[in-house]
Amino acid sequence: MSLFEEAKKAKNPFGERAKPESGNADIPTINQTSLLLRVVNDVFGDQILTPEHADNCEGFRTRLADSSWPLHNLQGKVTEPTWGNMVNATIAGMAKTIRNSQPNGDWKVLEFDTKIDHDTANIERLYVVVKFVDVDNNVELEYRNGAPVTTTVNVQTNPIPTELVEALTNRQTDDSRLAGLIEQLVGAIAEKTTTSTTITTDPEPEPVVFND
Repeated sequence: MSLFEEAKKAKNPFGERAKPESGNADIPTINQTSLLLRVVNDVFGDQILTPEHADNCEGFRTRLADSSWPLHNLQGKVTEPTWGNMVNATIAGMAKTIRNSQPNGDWKVLEFDTKIDHDTANIERLYVVVKFVDVDNNVELEYRNGAPVTTTVNVQTNPIPTELVEALTNRQTDDSRLAGLIEQLVGAIAEKTTTSTTITTDPEPEPVVFND
């Protein structure tokens, strides 16, 4: 029998079809909203900072992100493992979005909140809001048109060799004007000051991360 004949036979509604292999065939789908919320709590419970670590992050910079799902797309449609994977993927996507604009931070879940409510189209949805914290509390990166808007330039004078300073100091001269210039030069070298100049422009407000 050719492959075309086998394919034709497989499409015959009166013929015997091969049963698809499915490891999740016996796993029931979620129908209760309470079970949907429990899975969300379990997933976040594995990723949220402990109370001790959260206390250490008091005053650190944070970011908010949110997402929502229509209940009719979840109830009777997803199993517990599938729903757990969806929530994990959502958290990972939120964190990635934040890292895209603030890559110098180590962003962790600080807290979260959930609710079931109707949207403006009167569709019942499951909402989740997540607060991420930079556990390293690094400096805020600001951008304008994709480029940093704050630049710090440090300018430090190169010190003149000690031997030259001593030679100038010990030089005997009757020229009072030259002696004054030498004295000023030695004083300037002794200060060894570093000038720091910061050029800052007003940044455009960065939007809160919202994932729908």
